[in-house]
This record gives sequence, C-alpha cells and structure tokens, in this order.
Amino acid sequence: MLKYLLYVVYILIGISLGVWLFPELQMLLPFEMPRIFNNILISGTLGVFLFFLLFGWTLSHAQNFLKKSEGYLLSRSLVEIVFATLGMMLGLVIAVLISLLINTLDIPLIGEIVPIIFAVVLGYLGFMIGLRKFSEVLDFFPKSSGKSKAEGNHAALKKFIDTSVIIDGRIIDVVETGFLEGEIIIPQFVLDELQLIADATDPVKREKGQRGLDMLNALQEKSRNVRIEPVSYDKLDVDQQLIDIAKKEKGAILTTDYNLNKICQLHDIPVLNVNELSGAIKTVVVQGDVFELFVSKTGKEENQGVGYLEDGTMVVVEHGENLINQMVSVIVTSVLQTNSGRIVFAKLEKNK
Repeated sequence: MLKYLLYVVYILIGISLGVWLFPELQMLLPFEMPRIFNNILISGTLGVFLFFLLFGWTLSHAQNFLKKSEGYLLSRSLVEIVFATLGMMLGLVIAVLISLLINTLDIPLIGEIVPIIFAVVLGYLGFMIGLRKFSEVLDFFPKSSGKSKAEGNHAALKKFIDTSVIIDGRIIDVVETGFLEGEIIIPQFVLDELQLIADATDPVKREKGQRGLDMLNALQEKSRNVRIEPVSYDKLDVDQQLIDIAKKEKGAILTTDYNLNKICQLHDIPVLNVNELSGAIKTVVVQGDVFELFVSKTGKEENQGVGYLEDGTMVVVEHGENLINQMVSVIVTSVLQTNSGRIVFAKLEKNK
C-alpha cells in the first residue's frame, strides 16, 4: 500500500513540475517549439517521465524511510505525538513570521529560498522539542491530588516481569499472598530468553532455564492476572526491551537484577525489586530479644555455634559448639551490620 501511495505522490510531483517548468523552458529556448507542446496534458506527462527518469531510484529509499518513521511514531505514546505535532506547528508559525519579515526586504532569490529553509529547520526542531520535552511541559500544569495518588500507586500499573524474577521464584509466594495487585505481563522476549537458557549446553544454565519455565507455569496457575504478551522484535536484548515496553505502556518492572534496577531509576520507571521487598520484611532482632534457634554448625572462633533465622540471617551463639543439631533458647547480645548482611551475636538464655 505504501509503495503505491509513493507512486501517486511521485506522479503528482512530476505533473506539477511539468506544468510549471515546461512553459518556462519554452520561453528560454531560442527557437519555437511545436504547438502540441503547449498542451497541459503533454507538459504533465513529460514532467512525470522526466521526474521518474531523474528521481525514480529514490523510490525504494523513500519507502524504507517512511517505514522506519512509521515504526518510530508507533513506538511513541499518543501524548508524545500530540506534543510533537504542536511543536512542529509552532515552529512553522515562527517560520512564516520570519518569512514575512524577509519578504519586506524584497531581495531576489533569498525571499524564495530562505523561507523554505526556515520552515524545514524550525518545523523539525519544533517536532523534536515537543517529542522529547513534553514531560517538562506537563510540569507547568497543576497536578491534582487524585492524579498524584494514582501515579504513586503501583497497584494501578501494569507490571512487566523480568527473567531473573521468574527464575528466582519468590514472586509466586508474593502473588499468592495477595500483596501484589494488578496485571502481571510476561513479554514474549522474556519467554524466549527463558527458552534459550533452558536449551543451553551448560548444565547450570539449563537447570536455571528449566526452573524458570516451571516457575512460570506455577505463576500462571496461582494468579489469573498473569498473561503473556506477544511482542515483535529484531534482536533479543531483554533489559532494553523491558525498559522500552515499560515506558511505552507506562508500567512498572518486576526484577531482582541490581543493574536493571539502577537503569530503570535513570529512566524514571517504577521498579518492584523482590530483593528489596525481602530485605524490608526481614525479621528485626535487637539486643535483648529472646527466641528459639536451631544450632546447625560450628563457628569460626573457638566454642561458637552457628544457626540461621528464617530469613537467612546468621546467628553466632557463644559457647554453642556443643549444642549442634539442638533447638535452644538464646538471647541477643549485639547485632553487626556488614556489607554482606547482618550478623546476630547471642548467648544461651540461661547464661544471661
């Protein structure tokens, strides 16, 4: 369809040039042309023939350019396109005003060429400014409290799930508890990456991929809000594609990937990080707390026993080397925060 439309445009341009150009050329010739060439149909036909002869090779390039432009515009939101159009119109209005000033100077040639240059340049600049700066323009308008609440409410957003979250598996428990509301979307490229990992020759990667596919099936069974969204793509780049689709759909990203989390923050995309959630709900213990602990192994120092809380926090028990494989009551003496996490130091309650 696009190719035929370009043919029509080229034909109309050729007819217009022929009707406008050939009479002017006949006046410049030192001899008189046959009267048949004074016919508007002949001039238009010759114009079409000459235009295709000179510029017919550009047809395929123009078609490829329009296809890329179409894909670029379709990847943008309606708000961005509206602001870009308004910016282009404003640029053209400014170009017209400048052209009126130039025309008052009555300078030959400049008064005809310069307005066209200004129209192209200012129209393009207006379009790009409107497209890329629309969010800053929106900041000038007052925001209602209802809208602000909606923007801060992640439950209303679509949630695009990352490969790492699926393989991790904890998202299933979060969904099952009902804390995670709204639609959860698995883009097609995430599913394709899981399939590639599951088919890998490396046994470790293959096991991760197979676990991910099992977790995905379990996730779909636990919630009716989970769906797979078909997405066409040329190259598998999951992180970038997740960012693009989240920006396009105004959604959030579910991940456990630290680097992806940081990149999303740079793009101002809401992120729901399962690791951060896990850290937020860790059992908080302070000095003086008493709890039951299973001592599972010896510590690094002499006469120490080591156990673990339910969230994985290591507890070092003084004089606990002889209590391995026993459930004992301990009291917290201190808590040490390290780069790798927290370490709790405790002693037997009877020794307090």
